[in-house]
Amino acid sequence: MIKLIPIALAAALLAGLSSCGNRAEKKFDVSSYEDTPDTLTHHARYITISERTDGSVLVDIADPWQSGAKTLASYILVHRDSAIPESLPDKAVLLRVPLERAAVYSAVHTSAMNELGAIGSLVAVVDGHFFPPADTVASMIKDGRVTDIGAVASPSVERLAASRPEAVLRSPIQEVASPALPRNMVPVEMVDYMEPSPIGRAEWILLLGELFGRRDEARKVFDNVINDYNDLVLKAKLAQTERPKVLVETEQSGVWYLPAGKSYQARMLADAGACYPWEDTDGQGSLALSLESVAAKAIDADVWLIRTYGYETGPSTLIGLNPRYSSFKAVKKGGIYSCDSAIRPIFNDIAFHPERVLADYVAIFHPEVLPGHELRYFRRIEK
Repeated sequence: MIKLIPIALAAALLAGLSSCGNRAEKKFDVSSYEDTPDTLTHHARYITISERTDGSVLVDIADPWQSGAKTLASYILVHRDSAIPESLPDKAVLLRVPLERAAVYSAVHTSAMNELGAIGSLVAVVDGHFFPPADTVASMIKDGRVTDIGAVASPSVERLAASRPEAVLRSPIQEVASPALPRNMVPVEMVDYMEPSPIGRAEWILLLGELFGRRDEARKVFDNVINDYNDLVLKAKLAQTERPKVLVETEQSGVWYLPAGKSYQARMLADAGACYPWEDTDGQGSLALSLESVAAKAIDADVWLIRTYGYETGPSTLIGLNPRYSSFKAVKKGGIYSCDSAIRPIFNDIAFHPERVLADYVAIFHPEVLPGHELRYFRRIEK
């Protein structure tokens, strides 16, 4: 493995030292998370849920990859016991709710269904082997109540058809064609992961509430999320310590994927009182960077948050993967925090319970404002 030469290391360190400016002056916008009486949704950018006078519910999902008011999908939700309205919005797909049979392509959404008491409507999932044994869905697959239809990129059309879902909740990806669905199955386009704010993404639980007849339960969950999240943001804002510089994830196959500055993940780091070197970049998805460009901005990061699957990561593990990691401050000073997502469900929880992940962030960045907090997801690994 080629080592960084001292000159390159010095240049990277100097660039990194200047990338965050005055750490104590970062502003936190809490007001944007306040509720407003309008439609059923107020915070999400890419979904609008509104009640119609005829008792039906209109759901509009915006296209996050097109500028302007482009619509990705529209749905008109009509209760199973109600007559179909005479006038329906143009291009809106009719769905009878509560859904009795649904296929779901993301564990993020099955986790929320379970919390809302709607997991009994689940009939099919993709990548069933990734559900940990303790997960309710794993038990449902084992006893035959839920069908594993294969990999998300190429699910079995035959098994999906045999499971007879009324709707398929899937997460479309830009410029990647979604696999075809059998006839009479409605695709529900879940682009919650593209929301630029954690509260905006969490608000998508209201759509699950509408789809599965759990409106009150979903509203209660979301209201609690807003209250707890705002409380943590205020605590972080009042912290007396300066903002620590934070690095996340690691290089994978020569590419280091980092949250873009306008992503909900970058927003959470800012809300927790951290200095994220890429907080001013554009985009709501990921940045694809080289190790060298990451080192130029974050070789002096105080904290390094790493999410893995099936193992913990510490300095020795990182250096074993790439000796050049030994030059990073967090490796030298014991600032590595590891989350094994196989046993700690950070990916599921960050979607609809960002306040839980935020609590870990605040406790790591500003432990004085959350004394006694026991980390839920991350573990500090010093060796």
